[in-house]
Amino acid sequence: MILKVENGCFGYPKQDEILTDINIQLDEGHILSVLGSNGIGKTTLLKCMIGLMPWSRGRSLLMGNDIRNMSSKEIWNTISYIPQSHGFSFSYTGLEMVMLGRSSHLGMFQQPGKKEIELAEQMMERVGITRLADKDCNRMSGGELQMVLIAKALINEPKLIILDEPETGLDFHNQILVLNMVEKLAHEENISAIMNTHYPTNAMSIADEAFMMNHSGERFYGKTGDILNEQNISRSFDVNVVVDEIIYQNKTIRSIIPVSLT
Repeated sequence: MILKVENGCFGYPKQDEILTDINIQLDEGHILSVLGSNGIGKTTLLKCMIGLMPWSRGRSLLMGNDIRNMSSKEIWNTISYIPQSHGFSFSYTGLEMVMLGRSSHLGMFQQPGKKEIELAEQMMERVGITRLADKDCNRMSGGELQMVLIAKALINEPKLIILDEPETGLDFHNQILVLNMVEKLAHEENISAIMNTHYPTNAMSIADEAFMMNHSGERFYGKTGDILNEQNISRSFDVNVVVDEIIYQNKTIRSIIPVSLT
């Protein structure tokens, strides 16, 4: 067990709780997808799960330890958080951005050295983006930048990566590129992942478990194939859908097709 949430609850001051009695367990090498419509609290849930925001009640256990009793260094040596990609105020090359992932290992005024450069180069090769080493991050496509941020997250060899809407703004090609990388990391390299997404079809394609929320306060959690059914998706996104199966290259693929508003 990598991460476990026990009876997690969260609400902003002087407001009703937006997350109530959350119970989730993530095992080693598994992918958990968090789904729900805009504004439902997906990003808040991710941040509470890993200690970036405190639960009002309940707790998160990381590798069996209460995350509230762990130092920041202990937490971030285990977890890497990949926020939604966006432009940067400063101009970094791809290599420089990946090296920033090692900043917690450097002193306040210490500059990256040969070791950091070599680690960043190795990580970019591992992810397959060595061509982006000298490219300005502000000139990268959304897919290129997302892959650089994944390499940055991996440079500390985490046991868990958190991705906040990694496919947002990406075309089909780059969505598949990012999803394939997340699946490879989890299922081949045993790095667990939690992915916040708007896209049930993407969750269906790679996630082992799903946690889905709706504005009625309902929570659906379990194996992805069981949770992402027509009824649950319709109740969570206010859209009627058809879940269909197709055979492609001898592989059964489940697709979720929106057909009308509820």
